[in-house]
Amino acid sequence: MGQTMVEKIVSRQIGRAVYAGEKIDRLPISKIFFNDVIGPPAVKGFEENFSDLFEKYNKPLQVFDPKRVFSLPDHSVPAHSVSVAEGIDIMKAFTKARDIKMYKEGDGIEHVVLMEDGHIVPWDIVLGTDSHTDTNGAMGALAFGVGTTEGFYAMGTGHIYDFIVPESMKFELTGTLPKGVYSKDIILHIIGKLGVGGCSKRVAEFTGDGVRNLSMDARTTICNMAVEMSARTGIMAYDKTLAEYLEGRAQWPVEAIDSDPDATYADTMTIDLSTLEPCVAFPHKPGNVTTVSQIPEMIERSQNETTPDFCAVDSDTITDAFLGACTNGRYEDLVAGAEVLKGHSVHPDVNLIVIPASRKVYERTMDEGILQVFVKAGANVESSNCGPCFGSHMGVISKKTQMISSSNRNYQGRMGSPDARIFLASPATVVASAIEGKIADPRKYL
Repeated sequence: MGQTMVEKIVSRQIGRAVYAGEKIDRLPISKIFFNDVIGPPAVKGFEENFSDLFEKYNKPLQVFDPKRVFSLPDHSVPAHSVSVAEGIDIMKAFTKARDIKMYKEGDGIEHVVLMEDGHIVPWDIVLGTDSHTDTNGAMGALAFGVGTTEGFYAMGTGHIYDFIVPESMKFELTGTLPKGVYSKDIILHIIGKLGVGGCSKRVAEFTGDGVRNLSMDARTTICNMAVEMSARTGIMAYDKTLAEYLEGRAQWPVEAIDSDPDATYADTMTIDLSTLEPCVAFPHKPGNVTTVSQIPEMIERSQNETTPDFCAVDSDTITDAFLGACTNGRYEDLVAGAEVLKGHSVHPDVNLIVIPASRKVYERTMDEGILQVFVKAGANVESSNCGPCFGSHMGVISKKTQMISSSNRNYQGRMGSPDARIFLASPATVVASAIEGKIADPRKYL
């Protein structure tokens, strides 16, 4: 009987064949990482729950494997409050005492830098204290988010408990993307079709020639937003593109992985990429998706069919724009934005914030003159962090704001005031809208 990638990964970890629906009492993990939001309370929980045990056996308090644990301050850095600064101090002291890799403020976002540095490889089981840990599925890994309690227990034991092997849903991508349409448009299109609960508790497996023709930057965007349709995670197979990405980068052994041809799926969906247009998600859910050609109709619909998750929008005016986040702050995303912006200026009534997702992306785009395009056009370029996506600093929005963002969530109050309106789109659409001061089609600039 064939297996999906997820079934294969779990089977290898526990030493026997398993299939969707089976309960695993103790599932060994490969890697775990913590950010500055969950890291400090996880450290405290670990110390409170494991100190007595280690003291009983006269051993120093230690995690299950220091080489497999990572700390990355990324959500609210540089620290914007005393409590954040003190939390980062807790992380620094804890990791230094145990020889755990601790990244510096400004090194970048957790879902970007660990892949950049070769710490995530196929067949891994990766836990992260953030829901968008699913991004790492683009590496052929089973990766998903956990909370504080699961996090510190996994850090101590190297296991996650009572794990139910999830079903997989196959997304077959065919064809080639038209000019001006990007991977963000692919995943927004899918979420728009299925709704925010359309892949609930399942693993979204993306496959087909359409995936194989995508770069790694593009693939991570798709896996990143799998959770926005309630998927347990997203995953993609090992292929030539991933092999080339990992060559000379991987810090761990690399082995190919793919689902068996006769694997069982809960459902399948085929997407012809050649038919797609630039997409925009209306507030307050990533599932409120339309195309740029249908914006007026969507505005009218929002006024006539208002719900708590689909609020009334009065106009297509944009006051703020954000290019960045773990979804779309990588090198190719900034290149796409700069390509649209070159020769133009940011609209005088728009605040465009650009945040490279990692220090490596920042340095490369600076060296290649890409950041200069944004600065000279009137954008604000900030150091690598999650920025306004998290709604804590570097662009918190007011109640009068209409923000278009390359991030992954547009929930009410996500980026600031609950009265603000947040639209989601590709980097190119974000920048085109920043130029015009209204939601705009990027294709006219390409």
